[in-house]
Amino acid sequence: MTTRQDIKQADTAAVARRNVPILAGQGAFNMMAWSMASPSIVLTFLAVSLELPIFLAGFLVSIRHGAGTLGDIFVSDSIARLPKKKGAIISTDIAVAVCFLLVIVVTLQGDRTATIAAFVVAIFLIGVLEEIKALLITDFISDNVDRHSRMQVSYVQKAIGGAGTIALVLLVHQLMQDSAALSRHSTVVIIGVLCFVLSAISMLAFRETAITDGATPAPGGHKPWAMTGFFRRARDLFAEPWFRHFMVIRLSFVVVGLSVPFFALIAAEAHHTSAKGLTALIISSAAAVLVATPLWRVLNGFSLKLVMAVAALMVAVTGCALVVLHYTGVDHDIHVHAVSLFLVTVAVTGLGSARSLYFMEVAPKEQRIAAKAVSTSLARIAIVAISAALAAVAHSAEVVWAIVIITVVSLLAAILTFWVLPARAPEEAPEGAGTDPNR
Repeated sequence: MTTRQDIKQADTAAVARRNVPILAGQGAFNMMAWSMASPSIVLTFLAVSLELPIFLAGFLVSIRHGAGTLGDIFVSDSIARLPKKKGAIISTDIAVAVCFLLVIVVTLQGDRTATIAAFVVAIFLIGVLEEIKALLITDFISDNVDRHSRMQVSYVQKAIGGAGTIALVLLVHQLMQDSAALSRHSTVVIIGVLCFVLSAISMLAFRETAITDGATPAPGGHKPWAMTGFFRRARDLFAEPWFRHFMVIRLSFVVVGLSVPFFALIAAEAHHTSAKGLTALIISSAAAVLVATPLWRVLNGFSLKLVMAVAALMVAVTGCALVVLHYTGVDHDIHVHAVSLFLVTVAVTGLGSARSLYFMEVAPKEQRIAAKAVSTSLARIAIVAISAALAAVAHSAEVVWAIVIITVVSLLAAILTFWVLPARAPEEAPEGAGTDPNR
């Protein structure tokens, strides 16, 4: 005899199955949006083509991550207490689209001072919103999507998003190859804005299935001063062995993650006047995600330790090759920079996914939001300082010296991985789990 509980469970399972393709489509649009309006690649290329200072182009990384840290500190408590997160995810997508649109409007209509101000303000707001979205999506997916489906959704999003990005960029290139560089770059960003809107619209069809009898506040919530609560959460979390272990992993790969913006910066410096420069870099990064999808899926099934070590080693080897080619005068060809960006994007994609999978496996539900906020904010403090230092090196000397530093540190991170990381996260299924939270 079928009971009411059986019917309810069947309905919940049906909704969950229906949600998977919706989330895959939404994530694909989101990935296309971040590819077409990438702060690391497209906005860097746009800034260099506008002849803004090299230091500013590199320092945008610091601004973005510094702003994200503020989101971790001041907003994480509120996010943890949200019983439903779908509406907040939709709102952040729309807000990010508005920020990118602001950059384009001011770039096309304003003077140099207004353009610099627009870049700084927009990147700051994007950094805050991006971190809010990451906190939301991590908890949202963990609550609403089962382990196997998380993995499936993650790879489908990357495959569809990467293919869609390549198709759109090639179309823009064919239609606008005789247009001015600024027009081409602006058009790419505007298409990214439209993809953000489509991502938000797609999320409307998703039905949250998580039980929400009352979300558990992050430790240290309801404090009159957000900073006090943040430090209390950090102190409590560092008392947990799993969190200390995770932070070793998180901080070991800070410099490795900076490879994409600084590899893009050296490419933009060399090719910002080329009609095919930005097209080549976007296609390279999107193709990297397509390749990374099956590659890391296989390796994730064996060991997250192997994924992280191989990813760091890929960045080190690629950086070494690019430095050699630069000093031998061979890197004037856009294809050299496209290939180097392809390789480091494959590496960073694998690293980010493996880190997210590991976090979702080891973080207890009641500490998930607080742990992500604290770990990300501490890592971002390091990113702000290191990226500012690398930007200063790139401005005062050459961008290639920033690449040298990234190469050396990436090699050290690969070696460190084998010393501190277990071969498999606790209770990890062989096929892995999780999804990349749009980082």
